[in-house]
Amino acid sequence: MLWTLAFLALWLAHTLPLASGTGPESSRTPAASEILPSESVLQQSLLKAQPKDWVKGNPDAPLTLVEYLDFQCPACRSYAPVIQRLLSEFHGRLLVVVRHHPSNLHPWAFLASLAAEAAGKEGKFWQMHDLLFDRQSEWSSGSDPLSYFESYAASLGIPKEKFREDLNDRTLRARVLADLWSASILGAHSIPSFFLNGHRIPNPKTYDDFRTLVRAAEIQATAEQVHEHADFLVMVDGKPIDFSLPRYQSARGQEKDPKVHLHHGNGHVLHIHARGVTLSYFFQTLGIRFGPEGMVMDDGRKYPNDGGRHWRLFVNGTENHLLERYEPKDLDRILLTYGPLPPQEIQRELAMVPNDACLYSHTCPERGTPPDEECSGLLGSDCP
Repeated sequence: MLWTLAFLALWLAHTLPLASGTGPESSRTPAASEILPSESVLQQSLLKAQPKDWVKGNPDAPLTLVEYLDFQCPACRSYAPVIQRLLSEFHGRLLVVVRHHPSNLHPWAFLASLAAEAAGKEGKFWQMHDLLFDRQSEWSSGSDPLSYFESYAASLGIPKEKFREDLNDRTLRARVLADLWSASILGAHSIPSFFLNGHRIPNPKTYDDFRTLVRAAEIQATAEQVHEHADFLVMVDGKPIDFSLPRYQSARGQEKDPKVHLHHGNGHVLHIHARGVTLSYFFQTLGIRFGPEGMVMDDGRKYPNDGGRHWRLFVNGTENHLLERYEPKDLDRILLTYGPLPPQEIQRELAMVPNDACLYSHTCPERGTPPDEECSGLLGSDCP
């Protein structure tokens, strides 16, 4: 039990970003259920890029490939150029995440992971990653790999003393151990292990086999694309906040966020293009912080939850206590209201929530049609 908790602490340190004081929940004290998530929640989280992961590619790509590797593993070395070729072919559409999985059968693998992390402290992780694989036969067969690692670091402009200092940083060891623990949680017991868009895949035998798997995942991701709409209204002391202002609106091809946005000058219809989008996330895309403490507008105005005045959320006429954690669904009618409001005022505001999302979702044709939305050119879409 203590061993599991120790590794859980390592995972939390590995995955949670450092507090910056600028995020919507930067001062929040997490609940116990958030500190100790279930195994299924951990697995789902680990199948996505974490804040401290080493990544290559577009962070917003629809495809994510997670690789657990061992720098002393010959098979891992063989896959390195294959992964690079995939990044080139699927440029902008693929994100590659690499994590450490040094095998106890390879005596220098853990030290090699530390060498890559030490170089990473100096901004040279990927350069060291490539050198360790390119020269694997050189350092893995000797009895003094450290001297090779120091020479590689020197070739990257990292002084020997600085490299050794970085190697002794305890946080680097913690990061490698956190990766090993995450591999265990996901059942990645062999090396290399690959997860593509949340699914374990067999190690492809050729580049074409790998390409086929990535292309199939891309087709599946396209088929699962989300395009939903929800009505929302935000009221403060009985007055609506105007989200039709230009600073809150997105332009075609220049969305403030690809997952959720407002456009056409319409300030009360959410356009949702991904699962898992919360109200907190949506407001954050507009520069607004919304969390357990309350709301801070993009212009600095504050509406805190202070007992007498607090935020309440109503979805389709029913109060919902998820508040900032609520994920809007297609055709939702959402009221977010602030103030010590009597029941009759709540009813008045509920009646004010627009009912236009159905126009954009094409479920009320008798009411007309919305402005033309941009033709995406993707499978399952059509163009005017």
